[in-house]
Amino acid sequence: MSQSYAPASLRTLFPAPWPAIWVWIYLTNIVLGLIEPNSTILMLIRISGIFLCLIYAIRQFSKDHLLHLALLTTSIADVFLAANNTATIGIFAFLITQIIHLVRLDGSQRARTPFLILCTIGALTLIGNFYFQNIQIIYVICGFYLAVILMNIYFSYQWHLHSPKNPHAFMALSGFILFLCCDICTAISYLALNNLFAAFFYVPANYLAWLFYYPSQILISNSTKCDKIIPKGS
Repeated sequence: MSQSYAPASLRTLFPAPWPAIWVWIYLTNIVLGLIEPNSTILMLIRISGIFLCLIYAIRQFSKDHLLHLALLTTSIADVFLAANNTATIGIFAFLITQIIHLVRLDGSQRARTPFLILCTIGALTLIGNFYFQNIQIIYVICGFYLAVILMNIYFSYQWHLHSPKNPHAFMALSGFILFLCCDICTAISYLALNNLFAAFFYVPANYLAWLFYYPSQILISNSTKCDKIIPKGS
């Protein structure tokens, strides 16, 4: 049975001045992304915006250390990818991020068995690649990453079904869906860069990726499981 939660005001969920900061950064992404997509200023604003999501989560949800850790690894990944958006170490850092989110979302540990199977397959793939050199390591990491983010979407969806009035559950589900949309755009830009897609797709895919990515991080930074929401009638 789903729990019933008293509705929280937007001011309670998003205290000032954070909404104004998020809107300013997002609008800057939209405008500068069109005018100066390779601007150093734009890159610094983007990285700062992601780091501010970490600061926000630490201030608002001081007990949710797993959320803090996931947002920290996100910030680290963005530093590496700012210089090279196909850097293997940056993509690996994002994989670690998704694993941390999986741990915090999967309170009942239902993901343990499929995740162990996934790790076993990945380990065998890496061993095979070590001997035969037939698969690029970036594709192995991306395969892991896709599996884990899909699991995060699934568990966020289950959380939202169980607690449909809980805004944090809704923001988790919305955030991970937007995160996946960003990743799809990133994959398209990578394939275009390597001539597997038409080169035309590279610039618009990169632009759209950030339009999905920043809202996803704002939503995920509000997806805590440590915040107490008082049920109706209590």
